[in-house]
Amino acid sequence: MEAIARRARLKLPAMPQVEADSERGLTGREREVLVLVSQGRTNRQIGKNLFISEKTASVHVSNILAKLGAANGAEAGAKARALGLDRL
Repeated sequence: MEAIARRARLKLPAMPQVEADSERGLTGREREVLVLVSQGRTNRQIGKNLFISEKTASVHVSNILAKLGAANGAEAGAKARALGLDRL
């Protein structure tokens, strides 16, 4: 139930919020997107999973790549795993 609420950006009582990663400048939403990127999801899949448009997912992914200094999603996923950011 928490996963569905998180994807729809609903707040349930006592549901932990996704923490931003201030060290790398990632917002909580970008952390959610990064988890999906690290799983090899496409922008379309990310959008469907998080109830956002494919274009919005693309913008988040672009921001993540820039903040992590990654050339593509595979590299961002590898960095996420190395930094322990591949799970919520």
